[in-house]
Parts: sequence; C-alpha cells; structure tokens
Amino acid sequence: MKATAGRLASLLGYQVRRAQVRAFQSFAQAAGGMGLTPMLFGVLVVLDERPGVTQTELADALGADPSTMVRMLDQLEKRAWVKREPSPVDRRSTLPVLTDTGRAILAEALPLVVESDRRIASALTADERETLLDLLRRI
Repeated sequence: MKATAGRLASLLGYQVRRAQVRAFQSFAQAAGGMGLTPMLFGVLVVLDERPGVTQTELADALGADPSTMVRMLDQLEKRAWVKREPSPVDRRSTLPVLTDTGRAILAEALPLVVESDRRIASALTADERETLLDLLRRI
C-alpha cells in the first residue's frame, strides 16, 4: 500500500487510524475464525488477569463505555465463555468470570494474536517497538 502524502501524512490521528485498521485486519486473519474481535479478546484477557474485576472496572480497563461492555459480556455469555456470578461484596451486582471454555479459547487464541502482533511490527526493531508502545500509552 502506498504511503499517504500531503496533509494526511502529518496527522497523527490519521496515521494511528491506518495502523489500527492494519492491526485489526491482521487480528481478523489470525483469530477471527474463532469468532473473536480485538475487544472480545481484550475482555477475555482482562478477566483472566484480574479475577474479581467488576463490569465497570473491565470497561475502564478496555476504554469501553458500560453499555458496550454489557453487550460484549452478553455475547461471551451466550458462547459460554463467560458467566456472571454474584458479587461477594454487593448482592445487587454480578461479576463476569471466565469459564473453562473461555480459558481454553483464550489459550488457543493467545499465540495467534501474539504472532499477529509480531507480524504487524515486523518492520520495527525491538527498541522501536518498545518506543512506539511507550508513546501510544502516553497518548
């Protein structure tokens, strides 16, 4: 694909969006056949890494609004990858929890996503990749 010239080439938001499109395409090729999207994958990862996380904390961790998170969890619950359990501290709420099936899907998807990530950054050195990650985190 030819690089964009002119004004767009100097707009950070435009370049970030182009990189996002390429990253999502690579993700879809790697794990899309499993029925995963980057956001659904993110939900599984956060639930795996942070047992006991609330729906609100999950939405915050992924930069999603609460209504989007409800839809994501509904999708994952229909697939039996996530279940909602009563909160031990607030009887009015539930906590999203990975099921054994959800853990198995995550274990299958993780190496595919890591390889996809490696491919999209293949033009960067290890130091450049770390610098890019640092810069993106700061934005």
